[in-house]
Amino acid sequence: AYYSKEALDEGFKKTMAFQPRVIKQNRGSSGEGIWIIKLKSGSYCTSFGEKSCADDDLLDMMEANDNHSEEHTVAEFVEFCLNGRTSKSGTWTTKGVGKYLEGGKA
Repeated sequence: AYYSKEALDEGFKKTMAFQPRVIKQNRGSSGEGIWIIKLKSGSYCTSFGEKSCADDDLLDMMEANDNHSEEHTVAEFVEFCLNGRTSKSGTWTTKGVGKYLEGGKA
């Protein structure tokens, strides 16, 4: 779980470089805001912490509530999670608004 900007930015990049991820905002259970994420390249490191994703690495993403797919860079995804739709987060088709840290701790 990520509860700060720094933890999300660093932790997501490190874990995403190691294996596919499921990221969920800490509120609601409709499937909105739950993403199944893979590196588009499919090139994962062999041991955790060996590397971190770069901001321009591409992500293949599927949202759990309706199974629609989106493709974003790591930087766009992190921006969306932190600040929602901005000029830095790219164009999103999801109904979700991002801003995952606003959910707080459960």
